[in-house]
Amino acid sequence: MSPYLARMVSGAAAAAAVVAARRAAEVGWQRWHGSAPPRAADVRTDADLRDLLVWSAVVVGAVTVARKLAVSRAERLLDVDDD
Repeated sequence: MSPYLARMVSGAAAAAAVVAARRAAEVGWQRWHGSAPPRAADVRTDADLRDLLVWSAVVVGAVTVARKLAVSRAERLLDVDDD
């Protein structure tokens, strides 16, 4: 397979993984807290800031792991060499 096509497929897999991870984090947050994830504009107290920081860490972690797994799995399926 062409390395350009392989990069496009890996990029598409990464993008889909990012969207899925963010949505999964939103659903998990809503189930855990019973409300929508916090936004920076809504921060009024220390508790709001804490929730925003926790939300940010959850999203960054989920997106990073999902993207890494999606790209590595796509490359393995496409049998891409880095040469």
